[in-house]
Amino acid sequence: MENQDKYYKGLFFGAMLGAAVGTIMGLLFAPRKGADTQMMISGKLKNAIDKAAELYEGSENDEIYSNDAKHRSQEIIDSARDEARKILDEANNIIRDIRGQSKSLEN
Repeated sequence: MENQDKYYKGLFFGAMLGAAVGTIMGLLFAPRKGADTQMMISGKLKNAIDKAAELYEGSENDEIYSNDAKHRSQEIIDSARDEARKILDEANNIIRDIRGQSKSLEN
């Protein structure tokens, strides 16, 4: 068990070291200047954030779909509630019948 822990610990540190060395080597041998690379990365990051904000804010159709889903889920909940009440009523009737039969057997 202890050897297995050492193995995973070594694997983790090796992966971290490899990632760090790969990043440094990539930056050293990059075809662009560091400032150009930073601007390119920040531009892509800004675009990704803007797209995420658009998706988060949603569109006009989201409200329609949301209301439709809410309406459908409420119908399902109401239907399940009605079925549960029916089952509970049937169970109570069966219990009353059993109690009535046991009282008639005692007399």
